[in-house]
Amino acid sequence: MPTKFTAETLIALSVQERKALIYQQASTINVNNIADEDLHKAYKLTKVLYPIISSYFQHQIEQDKNNSVLELEIQSQLIRRITEKFATEFIVWLTKEFEQKKATLENCPNPRNLFELCGAKLLVTSNSVTRSLSTRMGNLWEQISNISPYVIIPEIEFGIKITGIDIIIFNNDISYFAQLKTLKGTLIPFF
Repeated sequence: MPTKFTAETLIALSVQERKALIYQQASTINVNNIADEDLHKAYKLTKVLYPIISSYFQHQIEQDKNNSVLELEIQSQLIRRITEKFATEFIVWLTKEFEQKKATLENCPNPRNLFELCGAKLLVTSNSVTRSLSTRMGNLWEQISNISPYVIIPEIEFGIKITGIDIIIFNNDISYFAQLKTLKGTLIPFF
């Protein structure tokens, strides 16, 4: 790896520039020891970030000292704003989704499933609504957790998606690469 890759280097860059530099650094990582090709990219990205992530967190924590989001009132206000925005946007989406499904069902001469055949409009839409809600809730948890200086969302902070990693948490001077929601035992340790 080139020698000038530090947290300070990343901090000074835009998200797009961070992404480009991280990918450039990742291209130098050898993945011959990783059998699963789907994990090559994730291994490379975590291998690049791991040595510098503690310093990156230290910078975030230092920046938060004034007007700390860890103060209960500030934290509550930020979470309230995020959840209210989420609820408003989801209700707007849900209304449009039901209207679109209703129009589709009324003009559907060839039913694709039992619910459409019976005219059960609400049930036709329920599966797509629950899937969308689950996905959007995952994004909501990321936004809420991203309030903390002890959390990094790689997609938000670096513009990168790492398979199996939604969030990086800093606790007791240790960085944890994790998922927000997953089945027990499905995460693969890289280190």
